[in-house]
Amino acid sequence: MAILCPSTAIYHLLFSSLLLFFACYVSGIPVYGAEEGKDGFHSTPVSSLLPKNKCLASARGGSQGLPITQKYGPCSGSGHSQPPSPQEIFGRDESRVSFINSKFNQYAPENLKDHTPNNKLFDEDGNFLVDVAFGTPPQNFTLILDTGSSITWTQCKACTVENNYNMTYGDDSTSVGNYGCDTMTLEPSDVFQKFQFGRGRNNKGDFGSGVDGMLGLGQGQLSTVSQTASKFNKVFSYCLPEEDSIGSLLFGEKATSQSSSLKFTSLVNGPGTLQESGYYFVNLSDISVGNERLNIPSSVFASPGTIIDSGTVITRLPQRAYSALKAAFKKAMAKYPLSNGRRKKGDILDTCYNLSGRKDVLLPEIVLHFGGGADVRLNGTNIVWGSDESRLCLAFAGNSKSTMNPELTIIGNRQQLSLTVLYDIQGGRIGFRSNGCSP
Repeated sequence: MAILCPSTAIYHLLFSSLLLFFACYVSGIPVYGAEEGKDGFHSTPVSSLLPKNKCLASARGGSQGLPITQKYGPCSGSGHSQPPSPQEIFGRDESRVSFINSKFNQYAPENLKDHTPNNKLFDEDGNFLVDVAFGTPPQNFTLILDTGSSITWTQCKACTVENNYNMTYGDDSTSVGNYGCDTMTLEPSDVFQKFQFGRGRNNKGDFGSGVDGMLGLGQGQLSTVSQTASKFNKVFSYCLPEEDSIGSLLFGEKATSQSSSLKFTSLVNGPGTLQESGYYFVNLSDISVGNERLNIPSSVFASPGTIIDSGTVITRLPQRAYSALKAAFKKAMAKYPLSNGRRKKGDILDTCYNLSGRKDVLLPEIVLHFGGGADVRLNGTNIVWGSDESRLCLAFAGNSKSTMNPELTIIGNRQQLSLTVLYDIQGGRIGFRSNGCSP
């Protein structure tokens, strides 16, 4: 066997290293900081980031709890065959976000002197549906799941106990009816007598086309969470599914049975009183992209605060945080061409890539760091949005740059897809698990 002298060995080592570098460069594989499964990058099929049109029979959210489906997905039985365009989705999302912020701006110290409560409610076009039964015998209703609403209501005839209500939503949809009580059945073993809810008689907007009302999961006194507290102790969890699968909504012990595998962060107080808001506030402390911390001061997210919301689609970040996230994402995706397509009016996503002809894409993992060490890892459809491979975009947006009325950080449902999110209100905490909607 030939023995190489030190200088010859070093030469061969350097030559081999150059060959490896050249091979990686030519093939387009990043040499530093982007190896599959390491350094916070994951190889993802481009097809998995696009809309799906077939329900996967095996993608059920477990045998327990109430099944959750996406309103316009192939697993939904709501009768919505034609999904809205991205511009319509973003327009409705902007309406909801604007309403939420207007509601909390009224609690700002400079606005309290002339405080007039904003009683307008939300855009009804929620993404996720569950079936709940009311009456005796039980009659099923398909309801929008909404953690931002504390009122549950359905479309049906006038209630025996009549108190009129008139609700207007963020998109000018309305529901007029009676507020009364009846039996609510979540599952055969979970039946609640004298449950208080609204019964709509005259409804305008999307209600009636496969959607019968709203399941309010906020913290208000009349929410489903509060009215079932004697049995469920104000604990529930959900896993919001992707289009081609089915998630689940669990209450009480069925939800807490998963708690050992979750990472928890504390619920904190937000602007206004609990009864006035009903939202779930948490402390978001920082963000990572591809295992690199952005080192955003936690104070950026603290005023006026951060909420978890099942009805908002795209996560909204303060401008300082969004700018840092966008720059880090573009750096991590530098090998891919930006989309040349012009942004359409109303498009809120501004960092897009053309992945046409590519089978896979190496995406950086995005981590949301919450107080108490709860790190929520996002991949695939949690971080990218697109209707075709020529325009796949970073699925986050920045708040307005106005300093007069600072806007909330809102963790939207796109970033919650396939996460188990557990709300333990009495325990003052929210937990997260990133292993999909399997039991």
